[in-house]
Amino acid sequence: MSAPTEPTVALLAPAQLSEKIERLCQILEFENEMMHLDNPSAMTEHQSEKSRLVAIYNQQMTLIKADPERYKRFPKADIDRLKATSELFYEALDTHFRKLSTVKTVTEGLVKAVADEVAKKKGPPQTYTANAAMASSVASQNNRTLGGAIALNQVV
Repeated sequence: MSAPTEPTVALLAPAQLSEKIERLCQILEFENEMMHLDNPSAMTEHQSEKSRLVAIYNQQMTLIKADPERYKRFPKADIDRLKATSELFYEALDTHFRKLSTVKTVTEGLVKAVADEVAKKKGPPQTYTANAAMASSVASQNNRTLGGAIALNQVV
C-alpha cells in the first residue's frame, strides 16, 4: 500500500494570478483605511480570505521561481498586467506594514509608560544615602538593568 500523494498545485495563468493579487490588494487597502479610521476590529472581517490569498500568492511565487520558463508561454500583455498588479500590491503592502509598525510602536510605548507608572507607585519610597544621593532600590536597579520594558506581542 503506497502513501497518499499530495495534490499537485497547478501554476495559475497570469490573468488568474492578477485577479487574486488584486483582491488581496483590496483587502490590504481596506485594512489600511480601518487603521486610519481607528477601527482595527473591522480588520478581522476578511481575515480568512486574506490568509487563503496569501497562501495562494506564496505558492504561485514558489512555482514561478522554480521554473520561470513556464511563464514565457503566456501572452506578453497578461504578464505585463501581472507585473503592474504586483507593483500596486507591493505599494499597498508597504503602506500596510508601515501602518502596522506605527500602531505596534505606539502600543508598546503606552504599555511601557503604564508599566513604569505602576512600578513607580508600587515601589518603595526613595531614600537618601550617607552621601546625600538618592538610594537605588533593588527594583529600580532591576528596572534599569532589564530596561524596564514589558513587551506585548499581539497580531492586529
